[in-house]
Amino acid sequence: MIENNNVPTSSNNHSFRKAPLAAAVLLAAGVSSPALAEVSFESDNGWKAGFNGHIPIFAVFGNYDQPTDEDSFTITTGFNPATLQTNIYAPTQNGLEVSGHFQMNANIAPGDANAEFRSRVSEIAVAGDFGQVNIGKGFGIYGVPAIGDNGSALGVGLIGGPDQVAATAGRIGNGYFYANFTPRVMYTSNSLGGLQFKVGLFSPSKVDGVTDAEYTMPRIEANVVYSGDNFSLWSSGFTQDVDSKTGTFDDYTMSGIDFGGSVSLGGLSVRGNYGMTQGTGNGVFAARLDPNEEDASQWYVETTYQINRTTLGVSYGEGEDDIVAGDSNDTDLTMLFARYAATDHLTLMAEYTTLGTGDGQGEYDAIIFGSQLTF
Repeated sequence: MIENNNVPTSSNNHSFRKAPLAAAVLLAAGVSSPALAEVSFESDNGWKAGFNGHIPIFAVFGNYDQPTDEDSFTITTGFNPATLQTNIYAPTQNGLEVSGHFQMNANIAPGDANAEFRSRVSEIAVAGDFGQVNIGKGFGIYGVPAIGDNGSALGVGLIGGPDQVAATAGRIGNGYFYANFTPRVMYTSNSLGGLQFKVGLFSPSKVDGVTDAEYTMPRIEANVVYSGDNFSLWSSGFTQDVDSKTGTFDDYTMSGIDFGGSVSLGGLSVRGNYGMTQGTGNGVFAARLDPNEEDASQWYVETTYQINRTTLGVSYGEGEDDIVAGDSNDTDLTMLFARYAATDHLTLMAEYTTLGTGDGQGEYDAIIFGSQLTF
């Protein structure tokens, strides 16, 4: 992950250059693009502004067995919605590099009334010799390294159903626990011989439909990543207290921890992750009232092989959640995918995805073709 906000200078006001912090935001969200560049503009007094993003479009042919036997065709975004990232960099003063980052996202849906337009990122970043502090809404910490899988990054993964029109779920709940975009104050260290850590205070997740719950303390998330020339190892965790205002339920703590790693040898890459949570769901942060009966776990293994401009991959993962007795909430997701970099900015993609569940709910097979412009 790129975390330093050292901004290269340029004498061309309309030059293309790498934007490290913007790249970090997009990579953290699961984007792994062949050429992530920023169109930038620079004023005479040292201010810089730029934008970058991506537009993914997929055609999905789905065969759904449960809960209804249905075939479906739709055109939609993938795991990542269409995204425009705007970045403003102030002149460096007193050793501080201060920047602002605002991201707009849009799903693809039939008709304007069904389209979803929102902002995932709106934050200030302050970088210096001490590391970097991010203040505002942005990506979380727990589970972030795991979300860098190639299958989700430029793909589709888990589909919500025959009428899917929003961004899909990638490996959420079938490989990793999604970090999500949340208001927070986050610190990222500089690299210490390949070792880097993050820690942050987050707005708490709410218990759905429970008015008696209160949240007096922030959620705490942290991770540590050790990277070498061809490998990376990571672990992350979170904890959050949920209290009752009137004592109608026992106060409890929702928590999670994961471990993972990746290694590359020539064109061959392998990565995997295993995570466990308690008192929350199997996909995203959603506090539940009985932590003793709602443990969840997720894991996946992925292998990719790159031949010149073509990437071939296979990925398998599972999710378990005991909110329902037995294995009825258990799922497994298989992804086979191929990507071809037609240019440095246009990627053509094909994917086969199949979902299996413990009780047959939501089972499907899908053949997917897509393309993504990255700018």
